[in-house]
Order: sequence, then C-alpha cells, then structure tokens
Amino acid sequence: MDDAATASVYGGGFEFQDAVKQDNEYVYDANGNLAKDLNKGITDIQYNYLNLPNKVTFGDGSTITYTYAADGTKLRTLHKVGSTTTTTDYCGNVIYENGVRKYLLTEEGYVSLSDGIYHYFYRDHLGNVRLVMGSPTGSGGQVEERNDYYPFGGLIADLGSVQP
Repeated sequence: MDDAATASVYGGGFEFQDAVKQDNEYVYDANGNLAKDLNKGITDIQYNYLNLPNKVTFGDGSTITYTYAADGTKLRTLHKVGSTTTTTDYCGNVIYENGVRKYLLTEEGYVSLSDGIYHYFYRDHLGNVRLVMGSPTGSGGQVEERNDYYPFGGLIADLGSVQP
C-alpha cells in the first residue's frame, strides 16, 4: 500500500516516507532486533549481548559504532561519513565531541558549553518535554521548541498551519 500524498499534509509533519517501495524493507534478527531498514538506508545493524546496537551501516558506506560499559551505559559513539570521523564521548553528565567539552547535562535540561546557553525542559505530568526554553546567562528565556502530543503519544505536527 502506498500513500497518494506527495508532501507533508501538515506543516512540520513527521509522516512516514516510503523510500524504496519493496516488499521486504525490514529485516529482524532472531531476538527481534531490527537488522535492516531500507527506508532509512540502513543495510546492517549488529548488536551486542545486551541487544544494544554495536554498529549501524548505511548504504553509502557511512557507519555509526557504539561502545558501552558492562551495564549498558553508552560510553562512546563514532560517526564515520566518508573520510570524516566524529567521536562523541559520554562521561557522566558531560558530553565531549572530538575531545572538546560540548554539553553539560542536568536534570532539567542541558548547557551548551560552546555558547553558554542553558536549555531548560518543561515537562508534563508524564515526563514528556512540552517546551524547551533557551537562556544565555543573565537574560530572559526564548522558546526554542514546543511539542504537543496526541492522546496516544504521537507528536502533533505544527499547529500553526492546519488543524489536525
């Protein structure tokens, strides 16, 4: 079954895009883990003994490699695209990118260390992030992101264009 719509019905929508239109676009391993997703260009996903992804390979040769602690805590991510490799290290509440401190995580949001902006998460009673406010030190906040959800948990597209 294919959609007749050629573009997003709602502004900012997250509709599924059927990129390959084949009968078998998804492959799963014996544990039920996704091993291939042709719609996203993923040709192989390898998992560790905790069923966490070790390596994701894309059709263009790009890869994402993950390193975990014994308890499953993510320690490092390597993104390889062509000849460029980006290393992200997760050290407690500090995230490093290519050896440079990038983010400081807090219970209420995170600080972007490159520009000193604190991104505060306003959550609803279920813990969903409803609003993200950004505030440089000593200034008023600005709304960076607003999220509204359907009762079943799906994210509503931009309400400024068309009523869903």
